Amino acid sequence: MISTAFELGEEIKLKTVDFPLNQKLWERFDLPIDLNFSHWKTIKYLNDDGTEFSDDIDLLPNNCGGVYLFSVRCPVIPGITEFPFYIGRAQHTNNQNLRKRCREYFLRYKKGVERPKITKMFNYWKNELYLSFYELNENNDTIDLEKKLINSLLLPMNEEIPDKEEKQAVRAF
Repeated sequence: MISTAFELGEEIKLKTVDFPLNQKLWERFDLPIDLNFSHWKTIKYLNDDGTEFSDDIDLLPNNCGGVYLFSVRCPVIPGITEFPFYIGRAQHTNNQNLRKRCREYFLRYKKGVERPKITKMFNYWKNELYLSFYELNENNDTIDLEKKLINSLLLPMNEEIPDKEEKQAVRAF
C-alpha cells in the first residue's frame, strides 16, 4: 500500500516506460504478411498471482515457430489500454519451437538469469502480462518479421535494434 504522495511518485517513476511513436519507422515496414491482430492468438501468460504459467500456456504450439509479443493489459478501459512491451521470435528446429521459447522467459526469470529489461517486465507487470503469437512455418519469414517489427515499433523491453541506422539514432537521442 502506498501511503504518501512521495511513495506514489517513486512508484510511478520506477514504472515509467517510453514508447517512441514514429510514423517514418512504420512506413519502412514492408513485409507482405497480413498482420491483422485478429490473426494472432493471445493468452494470459502467468496465473493470477504471477507465480506460475497460466493454464493457457499449453495453447502455444510446439510444432512450429513464429513471432510473439508480450504486452501489459490495464483493466481500466479493456480493449484499448494494452501496451506492447517486447517482440521476439521462435524458430522451428529439433530443439526449439514457439511454446518452448515463450516458456524460457519466465523460467530464466525465476532462476535470476534473465536480461534486465525482461526482469523489469516481470517484476512490475507479471500479473497483467499477456502473450500474443503469430505462427509461421518458415524460419526465414520468422527472422525477417521479428527484425522488421522491432525496427518499426522500438518496443521498450527490446534491447537490441537490428537496423544499424535506427540503433545509432536511438543511442544518440
